[in-house]
Amino acid sequence: MPRAFTEEERLRIRDSLIVAGRKCFLKYGMKKTTVDDLVRLAGVARGSFYQFFNSKEALYLEIFLQEIPAMMARIHDSSFGSTTVTRDALVLMMKAIMHEINTNDLARVILDDPAEITGFLSTLDHSTLMQEVAKAYAPMIGSIRAAQMRGEIIEGDPSQIAYCLGMVKSLAVYRENIPDSLYEFMTQLLPQVIADGLTCPAGGAD
Repeated sequence: MPRAFTEEERLRIRDSLIVAGRKCFLKYGMKKTTVDDLVRLAGVARGSFYQFFNSKEALYLEIFLQEIPAMMARIHDSSFGSTTVTRDALVLMMKAIMHEINTNDLARVILDDPAEITGFLSTLDHSTLMQEVAKAYAPMIGSIRAAQMRGEIIEGDPSQIAYCLGMVKSLAVYRENIPDSLYEFMTQLLPQVIADGLTCPAGGAD
């Protein structure tokens, strides 16, 4: 039976595994990273790894969940935090989402292969995951709800609207499969089309 760690040891080992995970996942990607890679870089025994995480996917999701609050704060600050015009804020938000996918390597590691997301989610308690994501999305959802109350965005569940806005990430994920000229056109047009769809009907009803 593995020996019990002191609280100080647990904190140190957990931190070292998270640091090792960031380095390995960025260098090798999820598929090629092994538990042996992680424990070797972290300087801990393989058996110790499983006292903290039940799989490499669970470690990655832990790291990813740490990234979500900062990522969502950047997106909100650059959209609703930078303009009072709701349509413009929606356009800026979608562009900020695509920018995150293009520049945030940790986000891209998991989003590059959407087929694996289901497997990742199965390694964590789903309710816990959704609670953490909900907290990170709260400012964005709050701004959408406030705009709805002002009659500037169509009616509907603001959470569902927020997740729909996030679908523009697919454009950035598949960037390499899209010709440059078409990609630039789509990144300019798609956010405007979606923003118009969310705001024009509300404005026309006034």
